[in-house]
Amino acid sequence: MRYILGFCLCLLLLAGCQEEDAAPAIIEPPAQTHTGPAITYTIDQAGLQVTTNSGEDWTKVPVEVDELFEGEYQGSKTELIDQSYVLAEDRFAFIIGGFEQTAVLSSTDQGKTWETAELPDAIEGVRLRIIGFTSEQDGFVILSGGRTMSTEGNQVYHTTDGGKTWTLAGGAPSGRIVQTGTFVSKDMGFMTFGSTGPTEYYRTTDGGSNWDQFEVVLPGIYRDVFTVMESAEFNDDQIVMTMGQGTNGDYYGGNVKATLVSDDKGHTFEMTGLIDPDDVMTEEEEANWRENDSYY
Repeated sequence: MRYILGFCLCLLLLAGCQEEDAAPAIIEPPAQTHTGPAITYTIDQAGLQVTTNSGEDWTKVPVEVDELFEGEYQGSKTELIDQSYVLAEDRFAFIIGGFEQTAVLSSTDQGKTWETAELPDAIEGVRLRIIGFTSEQDGFVILSGGRTMSTEGNQVYHTTDGGKTWTLAGGAPSGRIVQTGTFVSKDMGFMTFGSTGPTEYYRTTDGGSNWDQFEVVLPGIYRDVFTVMESAEFNDDQIVMTMGQGTNGDYYGGNVKATLVSDDKGHTFEMTGLIDPDDVMTEEEEANWRENDSYY
């Protein structure tokens, strides 16, 4: 009898072990992740709204949507005009108006309070509008407008108090169509001009009061490929400029860009390579860009 009880006990223990081994593993659900930038905006029936947490919460911007597109702008109104706004952790800023009055609407507390600062004597009929900040207190606005045929005016404003007030500094001495513009510091900025013909490049070292024309010489075929300055910024002691192909570019699909570097504070630039955001070039083509003229 004792042996029978022992045998049964062993069977029970074995069955328990098998049940324990067969128990399904507990799989925890994956943590929720947010896609897209944490700070972004949307334009819908409620107006312009911004978020700082990937869309979990939204803050309405106190502006009528039409005010964001006034002037001579003729594009879509479902997205903000490129470069006409700043969205950062410490600052929201939007250029508004464009006819009788043009101003900067801004917040430095993520939308809890807002201030409107007029851009004095702004061009009526604003087309291009660009805003940026080079430090917590120093910022710039570039406007173009009053277009007649293939000419227009341009204005440069700067702020030294974080956007509370803006001062008209001047403008570049060109009547051609403004392509783009930017500042890399409080005093140094660049503008490019031209819708047809060779691009004109201008540089200022006094915040926009005075401008000097300079040349950007690209090697070989690239002088006809890269015609629009897209960005410029300081990188240590160098100024790095990115140039694109414009709206009609077709070199490797039109999105390949050129990197140019200046070691003399923007007096001259030298092309140093290509940027291929869509991976349309082979590694060999991208590496051997100096010899690569086979596309044509």
